[in-house]
Amino acid sequence: MKKTNLFAILTLAATPAFLHAQITSYSDIVGYQTKTISTGLNAVGLPLLNSDLVKTSASSFAGSSVTLAGETNFGSKLNSAKSYYLEVYSGVLKGDRFDLDTAATIAAANGTAVLNSASANNTYPAASIAAQLDGANIAIREHITLAQLESMSSTPLLGSSSLASSDSVAFVEGGSLVYYYKKGDGGWRRTGSSADFSTKVIPPGVGVFVKKVTSGTTLTQSGSVRDNDFARPYSSGLSLVAAGYPLDRSPSGIGVTPGAGATDWTGGTPATGDSISLIEGSSLVRYTLKPDGSLNKVGNSSDFRNSTIISATDSQFIKRGRANADNVEVDPVP
Repeated sequence: MKKTNLFAILTLAATPAFLHAQITSYSDIVGYQTKTISTGLNAVGLPLLNSDLVKTSASSFAGSSVTLAGETNFGSKLNSAKSYYLEVYSGVLKGDRFDLDTAATIAAANGTAVLNSASANNTYPAASIAAQLDGANIAIREHITLAQLESMSSTPLLGSSSLASSDSVAFVEGGSLVYYYKKGDGGWRRTGSSADFSTKVIPPGVGVFVKKVTSGTTLTQSGSVRDNDFARPYSSGLSLVAAGYPLDRSPSGIGVTPGAGATDWTGGTPATGDSISLIEGSSLVRYTLKPDGSLNKVGNSSDFRNSTIISATDSQFIKRGRANADNVEVDPVP
């Protein structure tokens, strides 16, 4: 069996003003959100989804291939230059996501989607799926990429031959911030590499920093609202995360509670306790979980655990002492 849902359900009353929803003929909630990007470093989250390429059921799973009900040549629907992922909507793997092997799926030319079993974006080991996908409802959609993020900007991003004079996007990789910068030729580069990273994926739930070197801009993301549970595995150490839903949250709303269990949040001092760090103004502010269950920031004894301080348009640093591979956020929109 898979996991236990640990997150509290939010109410629709918590929906922020930036979500402008309408109901389509398929009952998907769609909308948009905007974020002002200032000169300097900006924490960014992208909770809205690209449209489903297909939403169906998985008949079976064998090797690395998921048989899709009603599909005869699913690979013909894919673009070889793009990246896709499968999200599970029912059954014991509900909320889990798996990257597709696009080339292998196209080559198969049948009714299957081939998973990339080695992808670090997978929220559950593909080798352990066995029969857990049989009969489950699933959706497959494109990943958001650096190029798509750039298309959300109200003004063109600045590109040049160097990181220092270019607009850039930073990911946490290997515990460090790694910058990908806009080139004058329109592509995206990483220091030390000549490859074009325009198709670099921004996985669901992963936060980034957008750095503007001159004037600011506005990012407008449009898309669908997730109507599903959201698997969010936590590793020990530092992660840069973003919301799975376009809802502002409180720390308790994302499961920040102390405990002595193997996967619980650890209370302690600012040096030892688990924490959430947010950009407030131009500073990175740390909120540390204390042993008594309160969440305090330096110089302020107030308990912020139940305060709505986590913005859906932002990303946050989360530092944990204990990993939790089976963490799931329950769909806050029943």
